[in-house]
Amino acid sequence: MAPSVALVIHRCASVSSTQDEARRWVEAGVARAGHVIVADEQTEGRGRHGRVWLSPRGGLYATYVVSPHPQIAVVAGMAVHRSLHQFGVPAALKWPNDLLIEGRKLAGILIESLETEKLVLVGVGVNLEEAPLETAISLRAADGNVGRGELVATIGRGLQFLATEEDLLSKYRATLSTLGRAVRVDLGENRPPVEGKAIDVDPAGQLIVRTIDGDHVVSAGDCIHLRAL
Repeated sequence: MAPSVALVIHRCASVSSTQDEARRWVEAGVARAGHVIVADEQTEGRGRHGRVWLSPRGGLYATYVVSPHPQIAVVAGMAVHRSLHQFGVPAALKWPNDLLIEGRKLAGILIESLETEKLVLVGVGVNLEEAPLETAISLRAADGNVGRGELVATIGRGLQFLATEEDLLSKYRATLSTLGRAVRVDLGENRPPVEGKAIDVDPAGQLIVRTIDGDHVVSAGDCIHLRAL
């Protein structure tokens, strides 16, 4: 992700998902690093672990094509967080990469690798006009005032800039609202959850949770902030 790469924006009316569309465009040689696919709506939008991401018109649905980075999850989370704060939106970054306002989800990030193309797809969804779930919130409800195009471009520039920023992990630690909190991380696949205190992240952005059985390193999962241990 070199900062000198110009951001090329491809706009679509309706797609199954911007991740799938970006994958097709990359494989067809139409899109490459520095390109972003933006859609007015997604008919089959998805989040982490294959979950459905409701994507009605009026939201921001974009997939950025970027070069691989060893801390891509850190880069992506901070890019969206910083971009929202540039527009005065007080979103908190929850591990691994959810953006919350008052505990309700405003935005999410989905990262997928294209191994054969040596590229990474960073999908970003932001509730701009409405929140499709009771547990979510929209920018409008939070009195945020930012246009979709402005936010798309700002996130793209942030992805490129943060990829070269020094001491990135320390800045991520300072940004992450999860550290120091009591958490439960649901791992899925009939695996028992990890519950304890989130004490740190490792260089790859994996969460370190201190439990009664010792420290556990969690690479992926649904993190829930608890009120107390």
